[in-house]
Amino acid sequence: MRSLVVVTHPVETSLTRAAFDRVCRGLDRAGGEVRVIDLDAIDFDPCLSVDEKRRHLDDPATKPAIADHVEALQWAERLILVYPTWYGGFPAVLKGWFDRTWVTGVAYHLPEGSGRIRAGLRNIRRLDIVTSHGSSRWVNLAQRNPGKLTAFRTLRLLCHPLCRRRWTALYDVDRQSPSDIETWLDLVEQRYAT
Repeated sequence: MRSLVVVTHPVETSLTRAAFDRVCRGLDRAGGEVRVIDLDAIDFDPCLSVDEKRRHLDDPATKPAIADHVEALQWAERLILVYPTWYGGFPAVLKGWFDRTWVTGVAYHLPEGSGRIRAGLRNIRRLDIVTSHGSSRWVNLAQRNPGKLTAFRTLRLLCHPLCRRRWTALYDVDRQSPSDIETWLDLVEQRYAT
């Protein structure tokens, strides 16, 4: 399976970076092709410019700034997002990546005369999230899991109609013991090794 891993966390020693390493280690053990987009390493600009917004419906071929991202998205069969959950959702750089790269002609198509979009990333058959939360599972449930809803009710709809999804989250991070964190990281690695 061709896996695209998109990761973001500005601190190299963070739990997110440790989880990313484990995802990659597991994928390496499983075989298959892997590509990585490290939004912090490439200093990805999450801001949608006025010009980009004006040209939002233009053909993606006219947008060279996102060409590598478009090619990677269209190549992938599985998309794995590794990020910390902040304020109930995605970090700004990841949200900006969706805004700037999941555009018309890539993530969706809007047929002329139609008010309904068609999924454009039908090549993506797996959508996986690996994330951490400072708050408890119960707080997230009370908030209705906004990050999970966005991933699985919005992004997923732009993928293959039978796209499978997997949510791997560690809650209450600040209250976890080092052994609990290690156990979770082992789980993350094992999930991608098979």
